[in-house]
Amino acid sequence: MEKESYKKYLDPSFIANYSNLKLTTNMILEGFMIGIHSSPMKGFSAEFSQHKQYNPGDPTRFIDWKIFGKTEKYYIKQYEDETNLYANIFLDKTTSMAFKAEKSTYSKLDYGKQLAAAIAGIFINQKDSVGYGTIADSLKIYIPPKSSRQQLKTLLINIDDKETYDSETTADSYESVSLKLSKSGLTVIISDFLEDPDKIIHNILLLRKRKQDIIIFMIADDYEYNLNFKENSTFVDSETGEKLVVKPSQLKKSYKEVYDELIKKYKNTFTENKIYFKFVTTLTPFDIPLREIVLIRSIKI
Repeated sequence: MEKESYKKYLDPSFIANYSNLKLTTNMILEGFMIGIHSSPMKGFSAEFSQHKQYNPGDPTRFIDWKIFGKTEKYYIKQYEDETNLYANIFLDKTTSMAFKAEKSTYSKLDYGKQLAAAIAGIFINQKDSVGYGTIADSLKIYIPPKSSRQQLKTLLINIDDKETYDSETTADSYESVSLKLSKSGLTVIISDFLEDPDKIIHNILLLRKRKQDIIIFMIADDYEYNLNFKENSTFVDSETGEKLVVKPSQLKKSYKEVYDELIKKYKNTFTENKIYFKFVTTLTPFDIPLREIVLIRSIKI
């Protein structure tokens, strides 16, 4: 990984696409709305997270008087359990995600990284706790949720990591993912989902039992999805190395039908189980799915 290459996600032109967005959850958990109300246990047996400037209406019992004595300004101590939302982002790092057609701007993985970085930025800007994990045949990396600015840097460095894993499936990783979800909250999964849908669906539905509000992004390379390749193209399975010479024009109709059926199965099943599902291609401006989920998940009180 190039030194400090993660900073591209902090570029003003990148941030401008989502800086005015707020992401919350519409699931009512543990008797209060996470994302709107703070924890009833705040300030007790919780890990100190950061300071924030005092605003009228904030509880005065959390004012840090030592800082006031030095600066004559009021700051409040915040604890991990005070954050509005506990969220986790999981990104598929199997080799199929690295696919990029010759004319495509991004690989599926690069597109997924941009989504993950933007979502992490939104959460941190809201002072929510957000964690991050990479998945393949197992859960490869996991960073527990925190809400500090340092956490954003840590997440972006890991999101930017270019390593992929030789694996044909992510389904088995969700058992480990489930064990990491010790608190109710929001889970974002970013993958191409080109694997056995029944096993994937079964394992993701188990996450609902961990009191998770789930958002799923299924990503496809636009050329991969529409099979817009020249005649007599050679296709290489990124996970097995197997090569096959085909004429896309002869396969396009049946191929597209199979692909659309897969998308439909995911969408219908997840929607029935109150899981938000969004299919995008690498030509979709990445702020569009972000704005859509923000709109859908807005809570008016």
